[in-house]
Amino acid sequence: MDIFRELEFSQEWIELGIVSQAKLNQMEIEWLTSDDRNSEHYRWRAFLDFMQLQVSLDPLIARRLYKLGANDPDVEMGGSMMAYVLRRKDCPEDLLREASVSGEKFLRKIASVRLANV
Repeated sequence: MDIFRELEFSQEWIELGIVSQAKLNQMEIEWLTSDDRNSEHYRWRAFLDFMQLQVSLDPLIARRLYKLGANDPDVEMGGSMMAYVLRRKDCPEDLLREASVSGEKFLRKIASVRLANV
């Protein structure tokens, strides 16, 4: 079984350090022993685990994480990833400005509130 493909990860997840081979092995065990066949649940947990370990985000990493969400196969989960990045105190101001003119109303709202408080 290729859990990497099954869970719809991209190479960017590895390059950003969100998933490792050890993490994929753990997820494969969960996948095989669980009734949860929603790949986005596994990606979301990996994303949250990673984000909770980040004391501060480099602006480039923040942008890459935001783009990772924009490109996620599950639109709702990807949007949640993007919103999570925008809500962080260390989200770069230029990314907030970019999101403030997004085609997605919820991203515009988050960014606008954050920019008003900068």
